[in-house]
Amino acid sequence: MKSVLNIFLFLMLSNYVLAQDFQIIEDKEFETIFSHKLNDKKLLLTTLNNLDYINFKSNFKITTQKIAEPSLPKFSTSILIPNRGNVELQVIYESYKEIKDVNVLPSKGNLKRNVDPSTIAYQFGDVYSKDEFYPGNLAEISNPFILRSERGVNVTVFPYQYNPVTKVLRVYENIQIVLHYLPNQDGSNEIESNMHTNSFQNSFFLNSKTLKYNAIEENGDLLVICPDSLIETMQPFVNWKNQKGIFTKIVGTSITGNSANSIKNYILSEYNNNPNLLYLLLVGDHTEIPAYIYGTTGGEEIISDTYFGQLAGTDLFPELFVGRFSGDTAQIKNMVDRVLEYEKSPATGDWMTNAMGIGSSEGAGIGDDNEVDWLHLRNIGNQLTNYGYNQVYEFYDGTHGEQDAAGSPNATIILPALNSGIGLLNYTGHGDINEMVTGSFTSLNVNNATNNGKYPFVVSVACNNGTFIYGTCLSETWLRASKNGTPTGAIGACGSSILMSWAPPMQTQDEMTAILTESYQNNKKITLGGLFYNAQLSMMENYSGPDGDEVMQTWVFFGDPSVVFRNKTTQELVVNHVTQIAQSETQLSVNCNQDQATIAISQNDTLLATSIVNAGIANFTLPALSSNLPLLVTATKQNFKAYQGNIQITEALPIVQDTDFELQSIYPNPSNDFMLINITTITKTTVHLTDVTGREVQKIDLELGNSSKKIELAELASGVYQLMIESKNKHQTVKIIKN
Repeated sequence: MKSVLNIFLFLMLSNYVLAQDFQIIEDKEFETIFSHKLNDKKLLLTTLNNLDYINFKSNFKITTQKIAEPSLPKFSTSILIPNRGNVELQVIYESYKEIKDVNVLPSKGNLKRNVDPSTIAYQFGDVYSKDEFYPGNLAEISNPFILRSERGVNVTVFPYQYNPVTKVLRVYENIQIVLHYLPNQDGSNEIESNMHTNSFQNSFFLNSKTLKYNAIEENGDLLVICPDSLIETMQPFVNWKNQKGIFTKIVGTSITGNSANSIKNYILSEYNNNPNLLYLLLVGDHTEIPAYIYGTTGGEEIISDTYFGQLAGTDLFPELFVGRFSGDTAQIKNMVDRVLEYEKSPATGDWMTNAMGIGSSEGAGIGDDNEVDWLHLRNIGNQLTNYGYNQVYEFYDGTHGEQDAAGSPNATIILPALNSGIGLLNYTGHGDINEMVTGSFTSLNVNNATNNGKYPFVVSVACNNGTFIYGTCLSETWLRASKNGTPTGAIGACGSSILMSWAPPMQTQDEMTAILTESYQNNKKITLGGLFYNAQLSMMENYSGPDGDEVMQTWVFFGDPSVVFRNKTTQELVVNHVTQIAQSETQLSVNCNQDQATIAISQNDTLLATSIVNAGIANFTLPALSSNLPLLVTATKQNFKAYQGNIQITEALPIVQDTDFELQSIYPNPSNDFMLINITTITKTTVHLTDVTGREVQKIDLELGNSSKKIELAELASGVYQLMIESKNKHQTVKIIKN
């Protein structure tokens, strides 16, 4: 039996680090220099078989995870490198300190979640008999990878080095890393051109020209691939996406083929020809749109949908946000209806400001940040509450106080909270194809839910909740659920297709929470795909190598990745625009009470133009209209109800050819403060200034003869106005713009 006791080690250890601190020193054409510094942190000991061991896992976020080898802190960052050429790593250190006669605990390895880590004994491998410092290198560099239009490398620093034979621990301070760029040497994953927009974390790289995690647009096109038999069912979804400003193309498997390789080749061709392609939605079950199988691990097939978005280079960093609607015709229609309701006119109330955490009481000594599952979720809940969430339900195995009821939860107490309405559900614990083990919450419980109209985004860190090729998994059930003919379930669900590892996916949940709560300066992601996949990038960075790769490969996103996530009570958009324009007109302006709202103009479900509201106005230059069908104005913004209104197309208003008046000029147009109208009149003539609703805001009677009149605009809101000049026998209309 082992005896474990955590105590603080105060002597000689007050200068050692918990958190990483990377800083760019110099970024030049042929080299990048950056540093890693250590900050003060007291270390913890674990007593094992009557010996004290430094347990770095107890208070360091991430440690080396090779089983039976010393578990030592490691810190990672990503560096943007040139598009072509090789990269060499040089390490410079200022000094190191030695701590003698200490023991360091080994790692239990990257355990899967079907194992309780507390039942796994520590092992001491061959490394513990070698008279050399481990891991040996102070820093390592990954192979270059491509992230849409950018090429990078991951650099991992090991400032702690341990000799198990001499029992000496070295602590290196102020390590400097120099990356030398060698353009004349061949490199891996080189980029030929930077044609694609980068809609992931532009500042994912430490040496980006902007602050790390600076804001990135999530605007991009959507490709939908489905069996031909489902195209008609998907058409309302495609129409809506085009109406709201996402150019969406749907294509059947008669064109793409129905094998994983043929579908991937079609997607790659689309990506290479469309720099704006960002979202991919696969529609159909595995038998219709097959998942990609990388091979096997531990007797399981490595099932992946992310594969279809990995389009540049040989790495596993995705270029597209990939989602799946899995089901038959009726189930797919249910998913379409749910998206249209969620994005256009969600259920009333503040349900989307509620969240839920369901977690196990396991994970001590193995979880990310060394957190037990329930504590990991409580910390997430505290972040959500501080951000403004109304309530975060706690359903944890065991008894942990605060919002967590005594004892372990069950479906009887979880289901009412779900039915009352939540916008986000994080699960962290054991799982199976049809079950969250904590709370024994199963597919049957999801199907019994009555949360019509109140759809959470479900992120599950558990084994096999996304194993969908052998039957209907829990994540699929979340998307297929309905009650009384209308959708229930979830707006999106992320589940692993294999046995999931313990720590790496917890980092994804942490990072998604940080992004969602806008913890980074100027960083905001609003789509489900933007939240999930950007969080996955952080996981890949922190757990660089096989541990992170497997999570990226096998965590399946069920749902539409372009859906805009709701986390605040729904508000109304106030939108004003003209109700008719001439078919020959090419200029249009729309007024809206919310800056940064997206306004899209479509005709017959074809997207014509999009614009972002700035200072209350969105301006458009329309293509030549070949049809007199009405224009549809669609306005959307996160946490607002969508607005849609029509503009009728008419022929140009007639101008009576007589001599009552002759308009010479109107200038300046557009203008901020005033316009001058120069006109010659021979009879009574009046100028009417109206807004987009037709309401008259000014009326001016003109004098006979040659005159110049000043039209005051300073007190008017920015937008488009109509200036109608009329006399007994003639009228003329001119559009003016107030900036």
